This record gives sequence, C-alpha cells and structure tokens, in this order.
Amino acid sequence: MRDIVVIGGGAVGLWSAWHLHKAGVRVTIIDKSAMQDGCSYGNAGMIVPSHFIPMASPGIIAQGIRWMFKKKSPFYIRPRASSELMRWLWLFYRSASSRHVADSVSLLRDMHTESRELYRDLDRMPGFGFGFSQKGILMLFQTPGAESDELETAEMAHQLGIEANYLTLEQLTRIEPALKVQVKGAVHYPGDAHLSPEIMMRQLKAALLAEGVQCMTHTEATAIIDDHKNGVRIHTKNGETIPAKNVVLSAGSWSSKLMSLSGFSLPVQDGKGYSMTVHQPNICPSIPAILHEARVAITPMGTNLRISGTLEISGMDEIISTHKVRSILDAVPGYYPQLHIHDPGPVWFGYRPCTPDGLPYIGRWSEDSAVIVATGHAMMGLSLAPVTGRMVKDLVTGNATLHQKLNPARFAGK
Repeated sequence: MRDIVVIGGGAVGLWSAWHLHKAGVRVTIIDKSAMQDGCSYGNAGMIVPSHFIPMASPGIIAQGIRWMFKKKSPFYIRPRASSELMRWLWLFYRSASSRHVADSVSLLRDMHTESRELYRDLDRMPGFGFGFSQKGILMLFQTPGAESDELETAEMAHQLGIEANYLTLEQLTRIEPALKVQVKGAVHYPGDAHLSPEIMMRQLKAALLAEGVQCMTHTEATAIIDDHKNGVRIHTKNGETIPAKNVVLSAGSWSSKLMSLSGFSLPVQDGKGYSMTVHQPNICPSIPAILHEARVAITPMGTNLRISGTLEISGMDEIISTHKVRSILDAVPGYYPQLHIHDPGPVWFGYRPCTPDGLPYIGRWSEDSAVIVATGHAMMGLSLAPVTGRMVKDLVTGNATLHQKLNPARFAGK
C-alpha cells in the first residue's frame, strides 16, 4: 500500500507532493495527461496578497448579469439546463455577502503571503530559478467608477496591513518611464510578485522525479473508494486499482466529476480563461498590471509578455471564443498605446475550478476520511499552491487545524 497518492499534477498537486516528500512521506502522483500543460502553465503568473476579496462578494451578481449578455465581456455564464449549475448559482448568491467577505479577507491575505515566501525560498534553491520577482502589481484604471472601486479596495488593504499606494498618472510615469500609459491613475501593491509558471512547473516536477517521487502520467482516476481509517482504493481507467493510506484530490476542474463518481458532492464550475504570449514585444512593462475596466492581466516574463483574461463558465468545451480573445487583445493598446501586438502567438486556454463562495476546498472529506481535497482555487491556483501544499502536508502528518471556511464538505445538504 502506498503512503500517499496525489491525483493531479498541476501546481497544487506538485506543491502537495513537494511538502509531503520533504516531510518523509512516500508520494505517488497520478495524472491523466502528460503533465506538460494545463492551468498551472498558461496563467498570468501572479502571486497576489492584494487579492484578498473572494469572488463571491456584494455587487458581483449585478455586475455579472450586466457582463454576461455582452459577447466581449470579461465574464460570461452560458445558460444551460444543468441542475449542478443552478445549485452552484444559488450557493454563489447566498455566499455573496459582506459578512462572508469580512470572514474571508484575513484568511486569503495570510495564504497568499505565505505562498509568496515559499516561492521566494524555492526560487533560491539549487536547481531552481523561475523568474520570481517582487515588483508588485499595478491596478490601472481609466474611469472615476473604477478609481472609486480601487480606492475602496486599497483602504481595505490598509486595514489588513497590506501596502497599497495610490499613484497619479505623473507618479505612474516615474516608475514606468519607458512606457506611455493611458490611464487616470493606479494603485500599486508592492507586496505582490510574479514568476514564469511554465519554468516553475518544469523545475518542480524535475526535482520531485530526481528525489524519487513517482509520477504516473496518462493514468486517469475514475473512482475513489474511501475505506476511512483503512485507507483508500483508487480505480483507474485502465482497470488498475491503487491502494493507499491517503489520497490527495488536486485534479482542478476534474475534481468535482471524480468526487461525484465516488459518491460525494463537490460544487465546482469550470471557469475557462485565455492567455496569449507575445514574444519580444516592441516595448514591455516592467511591472505586472491588471487593467481594471477590461479585467485583463499583463505580465512580463523575461523577454516575453503574457496577456490573459476572462472567466467563461460554459462547461468543459474546447471552443475558443474569438470574441473573448479579441476583447483581451483589443484592451491592451487602450492602456498601453505604444505596445504593438501584431503576432500574439497561439491562444492558450484552461479551466479554473470555481467554488460557490470563492474559497478553495482544503481538508479531509470527514474527520476519519482518507480523502483529502485540495481544489477549487479558481484564478488563484498558482498563487495559493504552495500554502495549500503545506496545509495538505499538515493534514497528513496530524499537525493541522484548518479553517472551517475551507472545509470541502461545507455545502453538503445545501
């Protein structure tokens, strides 16, 4: 019997395996793919203590309704006859309250901050070097309404001890002197960081393999049989049964389906996002930015520039929305008029696992369960992966008392 099987070789799965392995636990990773692509590779690469407000917050329902009827909007829910979607929307509506935000902001702040330091430490280790840089993130805005939103968030940040600096256009020009920026102003969060996700993932996977962690690629789990204190049995598509003392379910958007096939209910909707990487652009921002009105992220990665955006809840289809892609690309010159995007490269897309309350699922399914769930990070998977892995390790070694708001069974019976 194996000690731990980690299902899913994305950032959360690899970081869980890393922490467990360093704690002396024998780890096996299984993944249905070749572990060379996915949300952990094509994302914006941002580590964001500034993103302490969960997606389920007051006002997001009305904003979402306005957006979802526009083809080029950054948020879209495809209407479809789905009881799972209806339940998710109802739970989202119930969660989007001021009280939920107040109960979540300190938790998210601390998780993102710990992850940032874990990334910093890993980047300095021999065999690693994935472009970790703490230059902060700029929240750029062009309209009075967006300015008001950003200043309100900045005030909340100050109350949480997060540095947030309001910049006029003149002040912004001083820290980005090589660029003309067409905005009203910005808020700079110097505590945020960024990195190259593809390089980090390749290096972390290589380090795990070099230290004897087994990776079983092209191995799709089809069911998890929870024998509680007697361990688990994992059935695979090729007919194999893998026994283990514990299993870590970190399969991203596929986690909900696997839990359903195993007799559990885990409300998750798949949020599709897109990115394009411009190689050696004519001019490149030095500090990552989020374009507030467009909800587009801009991240320098070495000599390249990644442009990413949208949240499209439309099920797991592989259709690339040309309207969404065009809206992402069209937004950039409106903020950076000198930046010319002639050939953005191939369009990447991935699915982000979104929970109804905007908080991840991290914990055992029940007190004596051998199933540890670590998924539902939505757009924050990369930013929260290191701390999630540490939490998973603490659960396995018996050193954890996790926040009840992360309980994977918190929506059971609702």
